[in-house]
Amino acid sequence: MSQAVASLHELREFARGYRAPKELPARFDGRPYTRIPIHRDDRIEIVVICFSEGQTSSVHDHEGSNCVVRLVRGKILENLFTDAGDGTYHFERNHCLGAGDVSALDGKQVHQLINLDRRGSVLLNFYSPPFQMH
Repeated sequence: MSQAVASLHELREFARGYRAPKELPARFDGRPYTRIPIHRDDRIEIVVICFSEGQTSSVHDHEGSNCVVRLVRGKILENLFTDAGDGTYHFERNHCLGAGDVSALDGKQVHQLINLDRRGSVLLNFYSPPFQMH
């Protein structure tokens, strides 16, 4: 990734080839899920996301950051939405992610993640530019 912000294609390829540490710092103790940053520089941020049984994210975008989700273990339902422009979202489609699957969203796309695994799900999220939490 030679430029300051990775294109969605570059970020997807980086996420697919990323060699995660053997022992990811997984914790299942937060609501609505647990977020554990493991790397951040001026171009990319990598975060471990842990969903316990029954946990879900809000319907959200990534405020201009490209985002690639790579499921490490578990099963996730990803709902995709379109922004109606009036403060509401319209359901577009969904798909299930299993271990090793990757999903990529540009900074304007809207999604929701729902854990479907009783034992919990662990994801690696890759953001470029680094996601700004508010």
